[in-house]
Amino acid sequence: MDRRDEVAWTNRCLRLTGQSRWSLRLIGALGLVICSGCVPALTRWASDGWVADYDAAEQRQRESGRELLILYKDTRPGADTSVEEALASPPVKEVIRSYVRCRLFKSYEPDRRYVAQYGIDRAPALILVHRDGTYHARSGLMSTGKLAAFLADAKPPGARPVINPYIPRRPRYDWHGSIEEAQQVARLTGRRLLIVFYRTLSRDWQELNKLLSRHEVYRRFADMVPCRIGLTSLSADAYITQFGALKLPAIVIADCDGSRHVLELPRSYEAVVRFADSARRQKHTRPSASTTAAEP
Repeated sequence: MDRRDEVAWTNRCLRLTGQSRWSLRLIGALGLVICSGCVPALTRWASDGWVADYDAAEQRQRESGRELLILYKDTRPGADTSVEEALASPPVKEVIRSYVRCRLFKSYEPDRRYVAQYGIDRAPALILVHRDGTYHARSGLMSTGKLAAFLADAKPPGARPVINPYIPRRPRYDWHGSIEEAQQVARLTGRRLLIVFYRTLSRDWQELNKLLSRHEVYRRFADMVPCRIGLTSLSADAYITQFGALKLPAIVIADCDGSRHVLELPRSYEAVVRFADSARRQKHTRPSASTTAAEP
């Protein structure tokens, strides 16, 4: 091999090495994106319109305003599949097309805890969650006729679920920017209000958002209707006075009857957790009740 061939061979090897490194970087980046959950549509929603993720199903229900149908199934070999076969039958399939559809699994412990909120402790089972937050549920084997009858008879209002705040969830707040809008949703669903007041031209929101995003905090607020109001928003001052939050930032938990709990100047997630637990234990307080956070 002469000198020119040697140089050409060396340059070719360098190009191939650079391409390989670039390919590895690209593959690694894609893997990181997928594992970090940045492409939820690819990892959770199936082509048949069903999702195996209660967080994603609840999010879709809130966005669409549709009813949520949950299939709770046993995936062990030999488990009965009659309910799934009935759901796939043409008459039933046409009915459930308008629902948000979610599959949950008996083998997955968080799914077992989730369906227990609706009085379900065995599979197979169906749960229909209405727009007002109430539900109808049925467990056991179902033929196509029985399943269709269940869906036809399941009209709101139904029973109220027993909310479990300790079910694992991804922190995700569907913030409302208007208290009137949030109050309307709270009245419709029978849920409490979570209101956050903060100064927009400060670090209030960035710091408070870090506290609210912690799993220990989020699981205590997940069943509430969240609303955030910046000090520069219209009528913000009037709302702050109305809810008794004089020192910002502040967190307010409010019931539809006007009772509320106020936490001013939250500085640690431990303080927010204590506040949330206290508000849950004391369902009703005087409208002027207020608590200022102290460092643990």
